[in-house]
Amino acid sequence: MVDDSAADRKLCRILLEEAHGSNLEFLEEGVAAKGLETCRAVSPDCVLLDYKLPDMTGLEFLTRLRADELGDSPVAAVVMLTGVASEQIAVEAMKAGAQDYLVKDRITAEGLSSAIEKATHKVALLRALKSERNQLAHSLAEKEVLLKEVHHRVKNNLQVIASLLRLQAKSSANEVVSRALQESQGRIESMALIHEQLYATDNLGEVDLAKHAAIVCANLFSSYGVDPQQISRRVLMEPTPVGVDRAIPAGLILNELISNALKYGFPDGRRGLISIEGGRHDGLVTLAVRDDGVGVPEGIELRRPKSLGLEIVEVLTRQLKGKFEFDSSQGTTFRIVFPESAADRPGSSLNVANAAAPGRSP
Repeated sequence: MVDDSAADRKLCRILLEEAHGSNLEFLEEGVAAKGLETCRAVSPDCVLLDYKLPDMTGLEFLTRLRADELGDSPVAAVVMLTGVASEQIAVEAMKAGAQDYLVKDRITAEGLSSAIEKATHKVALLRALKSERNQLAHSLAEKEVLLKEVHHRVKNNLQVIASLLRLQAKSSANEVVSRALQESQGRIESMALIHEQLYATDNLGEVDLAKHAAIVCANLFSSYGVDPQQISRRVLMEPTPVGVDRAIPAGLILNELISNALKYGFPDGRRGLISIEGGRHDGLVTLAVRDDGVGVPEGIELRRPKSLGLEIVEVLTRQLKGKFEFDSSQGTTFRIVFPESAADRPGSSLNVANAAAPGRSP
């Protein structure tokens, strides 16, 4: 108890001894400075604190006492005592960190014990909550480390598979087989990039499609040996974070469409630009791969060709519950639109506005 009135300290001691007997350890100080020293030395369960002390107010005492706390767990329960019944004082005391408030001339043995019991119970709950929160934070941190390790290992395993396919492609004398192996290698590397982004960032649940598109595009330009002076690239996308379940199929679709533009859009040394555009709006994600290459020959009916690339795009678009569109009015544009969350809207049938004709089929 920190109170400059010896009579008040004696009264509270007697009332508490009647209630608690030998279980009570009652320490008392007449000035705030000594009271703070005692609190720091013995860590009491509860502090009975006078609102007015010779060297500082009870509110100033509370502020200094709370400065010793670790995080938001109180050092001790505090019951503020005052000789004046004032709601304003009670509110100020509670805001400063007191758990309860009593008027001195109304103190009874039952009322004092009840106030102390409630205050200490509140503090016990706060400490238990902090302990539980710390345990959850520790458990979450461990799980994040494990998840990052899983993504790291998946990425490494996918890279091993891609390397094996690369070696097999180089050793194959059949050009068709070699090309198929190289394309499979690119698809696997696209998936590996997703896992690489996940373990390299703090957010294990989302991937930025804009960043991923730039990386996929750069990798494909390198893989196809593209001269940047002949075919340039640009990514015009705002940051578009999506969940992993959306990012992997979307990344594979980007891989197919960019590969298609590189393989068929610029024959015979033609110069041009491949642009990746898109973003997120009203719960929908848009991805478009546009090029100003040769386009689709006029007079050819645009129907769905039976190519592996387009089949992959169709299947993945259906998995995303999205729509796949083709536009040849200005160059060649493939566009997919899908909900950013699989639960946003019911599964819709695939809508292929136009499909690539021979010579421009993914």
